[in-house]
Amino acid sequence: MTLLDRARAFVRARYSHAAATLAAITGALMAIDPGALQAGWLTMPGELRALIPAKIASWISLALLSAVWLFGAVRRAVIPPRLGLMSAVAARIEVGPLAIALMHHFERCALVAYRCPAGKWTIGWGMTYYPDGRKVKAGDRITQAEADAMFVILLERDFVPAVRKAIGAAATTPAQFGAMVALAYNIGTFRFAWSTVARRHRAGDAVGASAAFLLWNKVRGAVSSGLMRRRRAEAALYLGNFVELKALTFGKVAA
Repeated sequence: MTLLDRARAFVRARYSHAAATLAAITGALMAIDPGALQAGWLTMPGELRALIPAKIASWISLALLSAVWLFGAVRRAVIPPRLGLMSAVAARIEVGPLAIALMHHFERCALVAYRCPAGKWTIGWGMTYYPDGRKVKAGDRITQAEADAMFVILLERDFVPAVRKAIGAAATTPAQFGAMVALAYNIGTFRFAWSTVARRHRAGDAVGASAAFLLWNKVRGAVSSGLMRRRRAEAALYLGNFVELKALTFGKVAA
């Protein structure tokens, strides 16, 4: 038997298995909402994305976009009103001054790098990496102007879009959006995208979502009183309870 004959025999023997596997993968992808295919990549922390070479990152993005187009075409054709609503709702919401004041209240601005309770080198307004992707390291120093500018850049580039994508078309008030961005800024966009807060918010369960903020209250496995106060303040903002928000921030964050 020649090499070509052997190859043909191998293909014939494995064809049914390969076809079944491909069909299973295709079926699974078809069942996923198109946006979910990109969620893992788009919500990846900036410092992690920075480790991936630019050319490889471009190919990953192209592959994901192609997958969304190929496997999401049917779903987009069936539910265009939902996708249109998602774009319109997300585009209108911005982070308000109360949410920014809340983040600034809990994130002390440091102009010299320090280790946060979780053990990460941190600088500025609770930032563990710079806009160019470099990680904060021991000995780093910045000015107040640099800290303020980096906060705005990272918030608008990395956190606001990630929260918009995570909540999709769910009805959202500006206070709710600001509270969720504040949570994502503290726990990371990847964790927020898969959090109970995001899931319950998408389901329209505002009470359940506000309660789920309190789940993120631990540092290295131990409950932190500081994080408990922060989570309660974020939940108060989410519910529009501005009296409690003011009390929890000692009058620093007030409507």
